[in-house]
Amino acid sequence: MASRLQRSSVITLVCVLALFAVGLVSPSAQAQEPGVTVINVPPDFSSLDIRSRGGLHFIDLVVSDYNSWEDIQQVDVEVLNEDELQVAHVLFRQYAENQTPQDEFLQPLGQLLVLDLSSVSRSTDPQTIQEKTEMHITFVLSQVTGRWLRVTATDLAGLSALAQVEYLTGVIGGAAGVPSVVLMMLAIAGSVVVVSSRLRRERSGV
Repeated sequence: MASRLQRSSVITLVCVLALFAVGLVSPSAQAQEPGVTVINVPPDFSSLDIRSRGGLHFIDLVVSDYNSWEDIQQVDVEVLNEDELQVAHVLFRQYAENQTPQDEFLQPLGQLLVLDLSSVSRSTDPQTIQEKTEMHITFVLSQVTGRWLRVTATDLAGLSALAQVEYLTGVIGGAAGVPSVVLMMLAIAGSVVVVSSRLRRERSGV
């Protein structure tokens, strides 16, 4: 009886291994390990930050894909006006449409991209899940007036993630940066209004 059970177990094990070999069954480890999953999932944004420095706008992105950063085909950045029409369009392409490695920055609309400051980085020897899944991209643009910033990340299977945030020239941390000279002029104008109002009240005896 015991030998019959042993033979049955061996046959079952051989069948399972054969199914693995032809790809009909995927081990559970594959479903849990980033970079080797069978089921594709869309990319996502771990962070998106806009900062201004020296008359330039730095758009810092961390794009993640659970299957691996190697699955990300390209990331598009569009500056839109009030009517959500394109004012500028730049992108980073990791692969061409035929999945040929590309690794290039392009600007389909406008000549605003500062190529020597724009950059991309990812781990070439990933050890952690973060290193296996995340790609860091910085787009550097010369100043352009716009109302919205729309970012799209697309993977090799055509799945995509979309984010849209406010984008204004001089925006820093969500608050419009007003030059100090303008602030001084506004403060002086406010003082003049207050003084004039007091003089009028004194003259009228109020």
